[in-house]
Formats: sequence, structure tokens, C-alpha cells
Amino acid sequence: MRSSHQLHTSTGTRHDQLEEWVEAGLISAEQATGIRAHEEARHSRRRLTVVEPTHAPAGTSLVVEALGYLGGVIMLTGAGILVGLYWQDIATAGRLVLTGGTAVALVGAGLAVPDRYGEAAGRLRSLLWALGVAATGAFMAVLTADVLDRHDEQALIVVFPPTALVALTLWWVRRTWLQQLALIFPLGMSAAAVGLQLSDTDSAPALAMWVLAAAWTAVAWTGRLQPRASGLVLGGLAAVVASMTVPGQPGVLLGLATALAVLGLALAERSLPLLGVAALGLLQATPRAVVEWFPGRLSASLTLIAVGGLLVVAAVWVARHQREKGPKPGGTG
Repeated sequence: MRSSHQLHTSTGTRHDQLEEWVEAGLISAEQATGIRAHEEARHSRRRLTVVEPTHAPAGTSLVVEALGYLGGVIMLTGAGILVGLYWQDIATAGRLVLTGGTAVALVGAGLAVPDRYGEAAGRLRSLLWALGVAATGAFMAVLTADVLDRHDEQALIVVFPPTALVALTLWWVRRTWLQQLALIFPLGMSAAAVGLQLSDTDSAPALAMWVLAAAWTAVAWTGRLQPRASGLVLGGLAAVVASMTVPGQPGVLLGLATALAVLGLALAERSLPLLGVAALGLLQATPRAVVEWFPGRLSASLTLIAVGGLLVVAAVWVARHQREKGPKPGGTG
């Protein structure tokens, strides 16, 4: 982009050339006058269309992001105090307006975040939308309890599927790990609600959640659930947590199988976060298995030593292969 000085210099050079052409008889004085008028008008239009860069300075974007987080925390704190003081005195309509209005305001605030602040705007938008999903769940809970008068397990089937639909829509618009987190929770609770409807057994909700988590992980592994890395971690974590709540020996078997499957996935993906999820699963499932199958202090200690050694070896293997995946010295990466 030329500066105004450069434009004036260029225009003056053309005017000198026009005078030479008139003196040489190449063009007439009238033609030179017309060319001058055309060039001056063109440069005037160019100056009017010059715009400043739209990207805000990095310092400005960080300040806006920090103020946005601080304002959000202050608003939530104030809202929590207000709700704690007057919630019982607020009519049902007021509760619906309060929770529903909060959800709409949070989603709208996320949409209103200006894109010119770059990554900071994206992070702030993701946080606002995640809070919007939580407010949507609160609205559905008020609607279910105070309007529909449902206080049993069937209330879950009313509260969480609509909340999951809102979360899915927001994830579809902006596919971040925070939107994934806001989505997997209501999806898991929806699965638990379906499990309660299908069976009266204690393990039905946990098994339904485990199936949902396994399907989530499989979809993330194919790359259809972006970001892929966080999708795998959240799916593995949900599967491990679901297996923890399955009672009896089926829960022990499922917990061990889930932890070992996540461990294998961590090794295949060379992912330390997945390895941490696998460690959590093994630390939970192994003592249960020892108590069920190998009672006694000696067997328990030997089993824990073996599991700990397995995790150490896996961690070293993942760390070394992560370095090997990095760019070669002197290469383009």
C-alpha cells in the first residue's frame, strides 16, 4: 500500500511526462488536461478506500479477554448470591425467566464477541457458550420440577436431551474442546436416563453411559469429532468413570477392560493425556480386582507393583516416541 507522499510523487511524475508529450506534439494540451483530471480523481478514490488493519493489538485482546473472564466470574458470583437469598421467594415464571434469560444472554454474548481479537475471542466465546449450556440445563430443570412436577428418574429424560441438543448446536458452530466438554456431560446423562427407562437394574444407567462413551471415543478416533485429541481424552475419561459405577464383578471386568483399552489407545496415539486417563482407570479397577479375585496383602502389593511398573514403562515409551515424531534437525517438520 502506497503512502500519500508516494502517491503525490507518482502523480507529479506523470504530470511532468504529460508536459513533455505536449511539447513533443504527441498529445494536445486538451488531452493532457483530461488525463490529469482523470488521474487526480482516481488517486482521490484510492485514498478514500484505504482502511486500517482490523486486527487488534495482542495486548488489547488479552485485556479484553481478562476483563471478560473477570466480569463473568463477578456476574456468576452475584447471581449465585441472589439466587441463594431469594430463590424460594421467586415465582415459577420468574425462575424460568431468570434461567432462560441467562442462557440466552450467555449465548448471545458469545456471538457478540468481536472476531478481530483472534484466539482470545475464540476462547472467550467458548467459555460463554459452555456456561450457556449449563444455564440451559438449569432452565430445563426448573421447567421439569416446577412446571411439569416431575421429581423422579423420568425427569432426567426431560432435562438432559434438550440441553444436549443446545450443546451439540454450539459445538457444530465452534468445535473446541470446551464445547465438547459441554456436550459430553448432557449426552452422558441422557444415556443414563435412557438406561433407567429400559431396565430397573442398578447397572443400567452406568452401562448406558459407558456405551455412549465408547461410541464417542470411536467417532473421535475417526476424526469426525473435532478436536480429535480432546475428543479421545474426554471419551476415554467418560468410559472410565462410567465403569467405576458398575457394581460387582461385572464392574471389575468392565473397569479393567476399559483401562487396558484406553492404555492401548494411548500407546497407539502416543498421548500422555490418554495415558493419564488409563492410569486413573487402572488405579481404580486394580484394587477392586485384587479384593475380588486375589485376597491377601501379598497379592495386593505384587499386583500394584506390576500395574505401576506397566504405567512407568508406558509413560517412558510414549515420551520417547513423542520426541521421535517431532521435526528432524534441519528439516521442515
